[in-house]
Amino acid sequence: MIRRCAVALGLLLLAACQPAPAPAPAPQVALWAIGQSGNDTIHGWIIGTVHALPPGTVWRRPAIDAAMASADRLVMEIGEPLDPRIAGTALARLAMTPGLPPPSARLDPAGQKALLATYQMLGLDDARFRDEESWAVALQISALASQKAGAEASDGVEPQLRARMAGKPVMGLETVDSQFAIFDALPPRSQDRLLADVAREATDHRDSDAQMLNLWLKGDELGLTREANSDFLADPTLHEALLTARNRAWTAQLDSLLRSGARPFIAVGAAHVSGRDGLPAMLRARGWTIKRVY
Repeated sequence: MIRRCAVALGLLLLAACQPAPAPAPAPQVALWAIGQSGNDTIHGWIIGTVHALPPGTVWRRPAIDAAMASADRLVMEIGEPLDPRIAGTALARLAMTPGLPPPSARLDPAGQKALLATYQMLGLDDARFRDEESWAVALQISALASQKAGAEASDGVEPQLRARMAGKPVMGLETVDSQFAIFDALPPRSQDRLLADVAREATDHRDSDAQMLNLWLKGDELGLTREANSDFLADPTLHEALLTARNRAWTAQLDSLLRSGARPFIAVGAAHVSGRDGLPAMLRARGWTIKRVY
C-alpha cells in the first residue's frame, strides 16, 4: 500500500508495504535544490519519501548525502519520532461516533466485498471497529496490513534521515493530532471511499507496490504524479484535503523558513512533491527557483 497511503500520507499508520527485493539499478530518487533567481546560492533541498521500505532497499545517492551534510536542519511532516502509543491515543480522541452502522454496511457492494476479504485476511470483523469512523478504520487496516507484510518503521526513509542528520534540529510541518484532524474533517462519503480503496489494496497490492517503489527509486516524476492522481486521490475532495491543502499550508511555512536564512533539508511523502500542486511547484510560484539535482 505504498502506492496510495504511504506515499500520500505521513504516518506509519498509513504505511503498508509488501517487502520485495530492491531493484538492482543505482537509485535516482528525485532531489530538488531551492535557490533564488540571479545567484547560485542553494537555500535548501526537497526530497519525496516512502515511509516504509522493503528491508535493505538502497535509495540514497551522493547528491542526497551531500545535501543532508550541507543543510542546517531536517524538516519532515512530523517532527517527533512516531510513537504508536501517542498516535493511538490521538486517533481514539477523534475516531469514535456512537451509533454508527458497522463499517461494511457503509460501503457499496464492491467496497463491502473488498472490506470483508480484508477482514478475513487480517483476522478481523466489524465488531473490532464498532462506532469508529471510516477514516480511522482505513488507517488501522492499513497499519495491520503493513505489519502482516513485514514493513517496519525502521525500514522507512524518515528514521534513516534522522540518524544521518543526528545533531541537527528537526522541524515538523504538522503534528499527529493535526494530521488525524484532517481525516476527521472529511465528509462521510469521502471517508467511505478511502476505506473501500484501502481495503481493495490490502488484498491486491503486490504488483502496485513494486511498481510504485520502482517509480520512486528511478525518480520518475511523471509516474509519481500519475499515482498521486489515481484511486482515492482521484476524488477531488480527498485530493484537496490530503494533498493540495496540506501542501499549501506547508509552502507558507517553508517560504517563511527559507526567507529567515535557514538551509533546510525537506523530506515529505513522495506524493507531496509531484505535479502542479506539489511543493516544488508551489515554492516556485512564490518566487523560488527549483532545480532537479541529478
